[in-house]
Amino acid sequence: MGKNRNARAALAALTAVAGTGYASGRTLVSFFTQLGGMSWAGIAVASACFGLLTGLCAALANRTGAATFAEACRKTLTRPVCRLAGALHGLLLAVVAAVMLANAAKLGALALPLKRAALWGMGLALALAVLLNAGRRRALPAAGLAVWAAAVLFYGALALDGRPPRLNFRGDVALLLEGSVPATLLLALCYGALNACVAADAVVRLGPCLKPVGLGLACGAGLGTVLCLGNGALLRGGRALLAQALPGVLLAARWGLAGFWLCAGLGFCCSAATLAAALGGLSGWIGRRSC
Repeated sequence: MGKNRNARAALAALTAVAGTGYASGRTLVSFFTQLGGMSWAGIAVASACFGLLTGLCAALANRTGAATFAEACRKTLTRPVCRLAGALHGLLLAVVAAVMLANAAKLGALALPLKRAALWGMGLALALAVLLNAGRRRALPAAGLAVWAAAVLFYGALALDGRPPRLNFRGDVALLLEGSVPATLLLALCYGALNACVAADAVVRLGPCLKPVGLGLACGAGLGTVLCLGNGALLRGGRALLAQALPGVLLAARWGLAGFWLCAGLGFCCSAATLAAALGGLSGWIGRRSC
């Protein structure tokens, strides 16, 4: 029973960070691939940071028996600190939710043959997010497994495809942060901490009786697997690819129309999954007076 709960909590955490963690090739370039060979060290640090912080969230859930991250903060922090934490965490989740809705709107405008397709994309993502939050979030771990497995298969296939992407680009690309140890550490820690903040409520809601060490290892390994595959695919695409706004889309374009739909579908599902987690976390701060 404990192993099952730990697995569900890890999958819920990976669901929460799907949109912020690995949906976009641009995100991978910004935090990792632009570092060149040091990107692998950055992924290791970011995965360890994410695993450590989610493990601490599990320990917090065990200690407090709280039903939400907001309630756990109320039980462990003084009122002024709790209010500050609530403001910062709530603001972060609100920004993440807005970005995920914007991503869904863009994908809807690109993929749906409808009038006001952007609004349709936004509405569908919001409806899916609400559905994932229904019934005490029982569907969230299953959604996390599906999205994580889809990302692993997608980036794994991109990494195995050795054909060069088609780019209308001339000139050399200089990676200004390539090989920089300080930049690697800073970007990796920021990445790990950001995603842990997004996943915090998803982990606490599945506590108590979690095993912090096991959960942290599972979360770090799960995120690191997707990051390694995505980073490998982007590095194999060449330096010129890294200067493009949508490098993942350009890699998937080698598969023709199927690549477009796979890329759009993965991006939409990841955005909806993270939107669900962000809305669930916000409900903990807004639904009742937490501090």
